[in-house]
Amino acid sequence: MTVQDETAAQPPVERPVAGVWSVPGRVARLALGLILLAMVALNVANAVSRYALSYVVIGIDELLIFAMIWMVMIGMLLVTAERSHIALELVTTRVGPRGRAALFLLHHLVIAVAGAYAAWQSFLFVQRITMIHQTSMALELPMFIPHSAITVGLAGTAIIALYLAWQDARDLLAAGPPERNAPGEGAP
Repeated sequence: MTVQDETAAQPPVERPVAGVWSVPGRVARLALGLILLAMVALNVANAVSRYALSYVVIGIDELLIFAMIWMVMIGMLLVTAERSHIALELVTTRVGPRGRAALFLLHHLVIAVAGAYAAWQSFLFVQRITMIHQTSMALELPMFIPHSAITVGLAGTAIIALYLAWQDARDLLAAGPPERNAPGEGAP
């Protein structure tokens, strides 16, 4: 087996979004970790208050739900930027580097289109609930705040996926795509 044969036999390597998004990614991870710790503390305080002191703190459950929605949407941005979203490796491991690059391109275009459409629909919904001044039951928090998380997450995912699709298209049109792992394996 020649060196060229060995190189062709290696699976392509995924390139996560790098550069300008690496610092915001670290900041987002830190924020997600701190939010999760705060949520755990609130949940423990709520349980102790409710069961040990027989006192119910109004709004903690609502706040925990809203924080969880924001965490999931921010996490979705990070997962997309790292190319570590769920993918079926059954097909990508059975095609060559150019076929895999084409599948990555298709994958990211589908994510971008679906994310953009869903973000637009979410934005229209957020507009409607903002116009009627809908608030949450316990905290009377404007409902555009938790619902905006979905718009932000989906729109951001669509933008990141479009960037990744552009990167994939460049790789596909170049002499040969760079080495990448199958989706879900993350960066080397």
